[in-house]
Amino acid sequence: MSSKSVLEHFTVPDDFQNGNTFKGKCMHCGTLISGSYKVTSNFVTHMKRKHRDLYILHSENKEIQPTLTQCIKKSVKYSPSDPKQLEMTNALIMFIAGDLLPLSIVESEEFKNLMEKADTKYQVPSRKHLSSKLLHEKSVEIKNNLVNTLKRAESVCLTIDLWSSRQMRGFLGITGHFILDWAMKSVMICCKRFKGRHTAESIRSENA
Repeated sequence: MSSKSVLEHFTVPDDFQNGNTFKGKCMHCGTLISGSYKVTSNFVTHMKRKHRDLYILHSENKEIQPTLTQCIKKSVKYSPSDPKQLEMTNALIMFIAGDLLPLSIVESEEFKNLMEKADTKYQVPSRKHLSSKLLHEKSVEIKNNLVNTLKRAESVCLTIDLWSSRQMRGFLGITGHFILDWAMKSVMICCKRFKGRHTAESIRSENA
């Protein structure tokens, strides 16, 4: 088995540089092995120790029938505009924002493995794309939906709340309450840093 052909037994990232180190996932047992296109000794050692029969067959140039798992791994990914890709990305954004999770979760190997098990065609967005584009677009979408919803309400009651975080940083929140389609609705209209003492005068000045 040549140093390059051994990588046929591993799933490798699409965006690596030729000389850079990356982690390849063994298609037979799921183990992550570090190496590069120039240094493949770790991959060869893994095949020799854990999948010796496959290693010998491949070395003798015998045809190996691909497994179902291998066929699935090589499936084409969704395009960025595919409805399923957009649907899952939207769910991912709401999951991160709704539970206040760190954006670094999309870089977690365990999370990527989970998403791969859920749908092998789905492409997890990068952290940069998530922070610079996707979250901003979702914020604009939610804000527009909120404005349109408030326009439909005949009247809105406002409540103001102030609190301090564990780091003793003050925050001011404004919540709107109204009835729409015979149902009580409550929405967060504003949440911002509040500096100074939490007095009535300070609150009035902040909202002037």
